[in-house]
Amino acid sequence: MINDVIKQLEYIAKTIEQLFQYVDVEIQHRQPIANKMSLWEVCVHLAQIPKADLLILEGYSEEQMANYYYVNTPVSIDNAKKLFLAGIQELICLCEKLTKEQLDKKFTTYWKSEYSTAEWLMQIVTHLAHHRAQLYQYLLMLNRDVEIVLFR
Repeated sequence: MINDVIKQLEYIAKTIEQLFQYVDVEIQHRQPIANKMSLWEVCVHLAQIPKADLLILEGYSEEQMANYYYVNTPVSIDNAKKLFLAGIQELICLCEKLTKEQLDKKFTTYWKSEYSTAEWLMQIVTHLAHHRAQLYQYLLMLNRDVEIVLFR
């Protein structure tokens, strides 16, 4: 199972990195859907997800997470890409070391939901895929000719 998670993380990371290439200063602050995140806010969130979701797995409190988001807010698309890739690498390194017992271990998030480590890894994959699709759709709505295959 863990090798499958790693393969999915690697593919999702590759496609998110490709999508970041379509974001430029001309469009990054546009908000294609009223009352939803701007293109830039989606990029920031994607950049933060891998490390943030690891910290949640480690038991970080709501206050600690707020501090993580504040300190790790990218200021450019290149900075977002670096933060994202560093988080993905750390996540994959963790996955490669997990034992069956560690995958089965339960933990409780700061919002009081309980997960096993394996279930949380599936949540991370779906979280990334969700926001990747959002970024892809936003780029299309902003008339970018995106030529990326999201699923292999």
